[in-house]
Amino acid sequence: MDDEPAIPNSSVEDVLEAKGALHDPTTVLTAAPQDSVYDCIDRMAEIGVGSIVVTADGAIAGIFTERDHMRKMALEGRAPRDTAVQTVMTEDVATVTPAQSLEDALDRMRDLQCRHLPVVDADGQLSGIISMRDCMRQLSEAAKSKALQLIEYMEEEYVVRQYG
Repeated sequence: MDDEPAIPNSSVEDVLEAKGALHDPTTVLTAAPQDSVYDCIDRMAEIGVGSIVVTADGAIAGIFTERDHMRKMALEGRAPRDTAVQTVMTEDVATVTPAQSLEDALDRMRDLQCRHLPVVDADGQLSGIISMRDCMRQLSEAAKSKALQLIEYMEEEYVVRQYG
């Protein structure tokens, strides 16, 4: 018997839908490979996100994150205004599809030690991005919903007496 707790039955699409209700518009922040790191960081800070997807000719070329900035810029003493993002971005970008389960996405983030996953459609085109925070928010909401369902069930099935 598997003793590991089950993750609520949610998909990446559910995460994107919930995120859409929280952040409008839900467009993905993107940059061109030749954009400066400074411009990328400025845009990330402006809207409060921790990553920017680098695209070239309509395809994902890489992803630049706060972690990339810390490790490949700050620690190496590079100048953000003089460094093209393609120089320091992560090129081997893991992605997920909307149909994938939330559990798959979280497992992938854990295994790759990353906090952001671009979402691609069936044609491999960028359609969104999810973060570890988005996934945790989805799990939290699913757990609250399940708890409320159980409370309702218990109140319908059993007489609940108020003491005090």
